[in-house]
Amino acid sequence: MRLTVKPAVAGSGYQFRRMDLADQPTIPAFLEKVKQVERATTLAEGSVKVSTVEHLLSALRGLEIDNALIELDANEPPIGDGSAAPFLEMLAQAGRKELEAPRAVFEIREPVYVTTPDGGYMAALPHDGFKVSCTNANHTHHHTQFLSLEIGANNYAKEIGRARTFVFYEEVEPLLAKGLIKGGSLENAIVIRGESVMSKEPLRYSEEFVRHKILDIIGDLALFPIPIRAHILAAKTSHGLNLLFAKALYKAYRAYQSSLMPVENIPVGERAMDTNDVMKILPHRYPFLMVDRILRFEGDSKAVGMKLVTINEPY
Repeated sequence: MRLTVKPAVAGSGYQFRRMDLADQPTIPAFLEKVKQVERATTLAEGSVKVSTVEHLLSALRGLEIDNALIELDANEPPIGDGSAAPFLEMLAQAGRKELEAPRAVFEIREPVYVTTPDGGYMAALPHDGFKVSCTNANHTHHHTQFLSLEIGANNYAKEIGRARTFVFYEEVEPLLAKGLIKGGSLENAIVIRGESVMSKEPLRYSEEFVRHKILDIIGDLALFPIPIRAHILAAKTSHGLNLLFAKALYKAYRAYQSSLMPVENIPVGERAMDTNDVMKILPHRYPFLMVDRILRFEGDSKAVGMKLVTINEPY
């Protein structure tokens, strides 16, 4: 297969383009495009899918490349050796294009956290940088590992990017029955069986399992609109938990954005607002005058409005 990563304009984020399909559809790497999170993260737009995006996205975010058009002629990026290393090598050879726009970052000001019934949790605390403290624990109680690390473009490749994916031996058959990990082998994954570790090469790090968990966390959080400045605490993570956490972060991000909006005297209850009143709160212009009148307000998050369709509308 062929995969090409191209520069993209500031603010566009990551976009996957399926070059093997007739109309070459593009799927933005946004949270709302996530359709599956078992063993890997899959994005979809209608019937078009791109699977196992987390390792490539982790490499991009880890190197602080925030915008990229990713063209591929298959339904997933190449698995390589099960880490982000092949993508890091490709990106290092290509170099980067610096953009004039300032880099947007969401700085956590209040703790954000989520938990799961099986004891998994993720939290974000205020921190001047990006730090991850992660515990890898599993049902076998073997190979429990902990790592706390400040991560940036200067050390991502060395400390995180080469950590390979892993699977437990007893999970292989059930996953294959579900149509998952079909391309898996000792060439691109570590297999754990009890205390034993099966791998084509020795472990690359003494804590390779938890390092790969951090790799996945960074890749899944790349679906958040902008980079995050925080200390991430995590235990018993999965792609599902990573995405649940990313959604909680997005909720906090939207609340923060709303707090920055100018305060206006928004009416309460039954009270009409015409176009001029709406313009004072939400400046816009023709042809985007999509609201002509606000009929009533319901709390601070809902309003009922009216759009007048006239004969001179171009659509």
